Amino acid sequence: MMTSQPQGCQHSDSPRGLAQRQPSQESPTDLASARAAVAVVGIALLISCGKKETAQAPVLAPTPKAAVVSDTKIEAELSQALAEDPKKAAAEENEALADEAESILDKYPNKPAADLLNLPEVNESLKVALTKLGQDKGLQNQINSTVELAAKMKGLEGTPGSVGLDLDTKNYNRDQKSRMLQAVLSKDPKRIVSFLVEEIGEAAPELSYGGKDRASNGIAIKENQPPAK
Repeated sequence: MMTSQPQGCQHSDSPRGLAQRQPSQESPTDLASARAAVAVVGIALLISCGKKETAQAPVLAPTPKAAVVSDTKIEAELSQALAEDPKKAAAEENEALADEAESILDKYPNKPAADLLNLPEVNESLKVALTKLGQDKGLQNQINSTVELAAKMKGLEGTPGSVGLDLDTKNYNRDQKSRMLQAVLSKDPKRIVSFLVEEIGEAAPELSYGGKDRASNGIAIKENQPPAK
């Protein structure tokens, strides 16, 4: 069997250069020893010639791991973003309504509140809001229950249908006019109800503890006359 020599090695494939032998003059024992010696030297040569420096692979910097964001955090941030959008939209709407109300007051600084409600640019919005209010029993009950509570604080019976709200706006100041206009211009019955409830709440202390028939903001609680028999 022949053994291939590694490339670049200058050693001879033949053992003649390592040891000269004369088969006719050596005994079988000497021949076996010589062959063993040659084999050992040959293996050593093959090992030395086969050694090559192995090029080391370049060491690559570890790839940074992408940040792991939990599903819970993503959902929380998404929920926060969605929650902020309605708030931002509501704030922008309130600012626009305030600007519109102030623009009307600048144009008609001396008009009473009742006259402001009759302006074409205001009256159309008022009609829309009152139509919606007439269709919402829940909002109507909210006004009635607030009036009944104020009546009881005043010392009246305050049973359902026994009292009513009397609103006099002729002495409204600019701030009251502005808040009233903003509620009406929104065309939202909820905002109108909110405005009235706030006015009643503001008047309640004067009506109950102050003993006044009408509060300084124009609110009065009147007993309804029983129907004629």
